[in-house]
Amino acid sequence: MTIDHHGLSRRRVLRLGAGGAMAAFLAACAAGGNGPSGTSSGNLEYWSGFASKDAENWFRANIVDAFNATRPKAPVTLSVKQFDTMDRLVQTALAAGAGPDIVLASGPAQVRAYADAGYLAPLDDFAAKLGWNDRVLPWALKTGVISGKLYALPSNYESLLCFYNPATLAQHGWTYPKTRAEFEALCAEAAGKSILPVAAGNADYQGANEWHVSIILNHAAGPEAMRQALTGKAKFTDAVFVDAVTQLKGYFTKGWYGGGVDRYFTNTFSSQYQQLAAGKALFNFTGTWGLGEITPFFGKEAGNSSEWAWGAIPSLRDGVPQEIWELSLGGTFSVNARSKHLDEAAALVDFLLSDPKRQAAGLSAAGLGLAPIKISQADFPADMDKRTSTLFAAIAAATDVGYTTWTFFPPKTDTYIIQSWEKVITGALSPQDYCKEIDSLFTSELTAGAVPPLPQ
Repeated sequence: MTIDHHGLSRRRVLRLGAGGAMAAFLAACAAGGNGPSGTSSGNLEYWSGFASKDAENWFRANIVDAFNATRPKAPVTLSVKQFDTMDRLVQTALAAGAGPDIVLASGPAQVRAYADAGYLAPLDDFAAKLGWNDRVLPWALKTGVISGKLYALPSNYESLLCFYNPATLAQHGWTYPKTRAEFEALCAEAAGKSILPVAAGNADYQGANEWHVSIILNHAAGPEAMRQALTGKAKFTDAVFVDAVTQLKGYFTKGWYGGGVDRYFTNTFSSQYQQLAAGKALFNFTGTWGLGEITPFFGKEAGNSSEWAWGAIPSLRDGVPQEIWELSLGGTFSVNARSKHLDEAAALVDFLLSDPKRQAAGLSAAGLGLAPIKISQADFPADMDKRTSTLFAAIAAATDVGYTTWTFFPPKTDTYIIQSWEKVITGALSPQDYCKEIDSLFTSELTAGAVPPLPQ
C-alpha cells in the first residue's frame, strides 16, 4: 500500500517513482520547465488524498483549522487530490517551479529524486530550532538525510504483522506459532483440514508481492544478514538469502499462500479478510495499514461472531529472533524549496509532528497513520481499540528490528523485487537468479549513492 500518510499507505495506485522512472521524468521536466517561480504568495498550499471522508473531515478540523487558528499569517489551504494522480501532479508542479508548500512523498527513494533535482529545502536549521532531533524517533529521522542534509520528515510509520482469527485456532486446539517448525506444522495440519494456511493475493495491488519478500528476508534470512547486505558487507547471492527465497517459493508451490499460485493472482484483499472471518483461512500476513481495513469483516456488522487478533510474524529460521518488527515509512513531509513561506511551512510540519495525543486521536478516530514520534500507551484515547494501541506500543518498544524493501532498498532494486517475484512463484525464474539480479541492481545503486540510509 504505498501512498501518503492519510490512511492507505502501502497501496498507492501510482508509483511513478519506481525503477528510476521518476528521476528521468523529473530531469526531463526540469530541462524544459518554464512554469511559475515559487508557490502561492498567500496561503500555504497542502495537497493530499484521504482514505475516507471521515479521515478528511478529521484532518480539516484537527490539523488545518487548528493550525490556522494560531498561525493567521499564512493559513493552510487544503487541496484534496485523487490517489491515482497525486504523485504525477506533484512531480509535474515541482518540475515547473510551483507545487504545494508541503511536499508529500512515498518514502526515501522519492525524496532523493526530489532533493537531487533541487526541489526541496534543507531542514537542518528548523530541526535544531524546533526540536525535531529530540522528538522524532532517531531511525526515522535519519531516513530523510541525503548527502548530509535533512530534506524530509517521516509522516507515518508502518510495520508488518499477522492477522488471525482466535476462534479458528481454538476450534482446532492450535496455538499461535513462534518458530518455523511450529508455523510449518500448523500450515500442514490446516491444509489437511481444507483450511487455507495463509490468505494472500495481489489482485488489488501488485506491490503486495514485496510484503511477502520483506517478511522472508527479515524473518528467515534475518535482520542482521539484511543489515550486512544493505551496507554492502554481504551479498544478496549469499546462501542465507537464496535459501530464504527458496523457502518462500516452497510455501507458494505447496498452495499454502493464497491456495495456489494461480489463485494468488486473483485473490482480493476483501476476500482474504472474509476467509479469516469465516474460519476458511488461518493467517494473513500484511502491514499495520490493515488495521483500517479488517474490522468491517468481523463481528455483528459483518453478520458473524468472529473477532480478529494480531500476532508478531513467526521466526522462520532457527537463530532468528522470535519477535521482529520491520521499520517502515508510509510517507514523508518536505518543504518546497520555492515556497515563499519557509518559516510557516516548517511550522506546519512541526504542528503535524507534535502532540502525541493528537496523533493517537487521529489513528483512533480516522485511521490516520502515526508519526514516528515519542508516544506512550497513556497517549491513546481510553476508548480506543486496545488491539491497535497495544500493537503500536509493541512496535515502539521493539528491540529486534527489520527492514522493509520499500523503505530501505533503492528504487530499481525494489521494482525488480516486486515485478520478478511473480516469475519466481510461477517457475519462470529460479531463486538463485532472482537473488543474483537483486544483488546486481543493488550493487549498482549502492555505488551510485541511491541506497536510503539505515538507522543506527
